[in-house]
Amino acid sequence: LHAQPTWSHRFFTELWRQELLHHWVQQNHDGLPQKAGYPQEALNEIHGSWFDPSNPVVHFRAELRPENFAWMLDAELRCDLVLAVGTSLCDTPSTADRMVVSPMERTKRARPSSSSGADGAAVVVGLQRTRLDQDVQLRVFGEADAF
Repeated sequence: LHAQPTWSHRFFTELWRQELLHHWVQQNHDGLPQKAGYPQEALNEIHGSWFDPSNPVVHFRAELRPENFAWMLDAELRCDLVLAVGTSLCDTPSTADRMVVSPMERTKRARPSSSSGADGAAVVVGLQRTRLDQDVQLRVFGEADAF
């Protein structure tokens, strides 16, 4: 409850202010984007929030709030690049991981495979391996603030 936002939270907030970040799906309940200045109404806390009483926390594999899921699906269809930061991507493919998988799959269909094997329209930044590492456009093993 007393955690403070990192440089990365502030960076993404600034990208939003400059209209370069169009959608933020937050899987954590920590309120750090809001503490960094990101507006509550622009943040999709897909699994609920500790700090927004209108959006109670949804337990793992429980049904998501329909309006949050619809909001995420809309963004999923419109995005052309996803930055997945600090996630294990071990969630069920029917929830927030879709934000990485769908644009990646669209890119694969739209252009021939590159010789590197990385065909996805996604960047993943984090310390642990994920099930999608071999498919993304760029994979950075490290802390977000160091990236």
